[in-house]
Amino acid sequence: MKLILYFILLVLVLGASAYLVFLNQQPVSILLTPQMGEYAYTTYQVPLGLLVLLFFFSGLVLGYLLHSILNLLR
Repeated sequence: MKLILYFILLVLVLGASAYLVFLNQQPVSILLTPQMGEYAYTTYQVPLGLLVLLFFFSGLVLGYLLHSILNLLR
């Protein structure tokens, strides 16, 4: 029963993520350095929704890792 609930939660998260990416398809790039002369270093253009999800899920993973490390140190 627990596995079914996890699967349903996974499908809901994936569906909401795909919907977010679908609604925010504008390409954006992150400016890494200020413009120096005619050069400005930026990242590749990715859809805004994908960038938001990337930062959100990387924050979740980083928080989980920090929580696990702090539990090991106790």
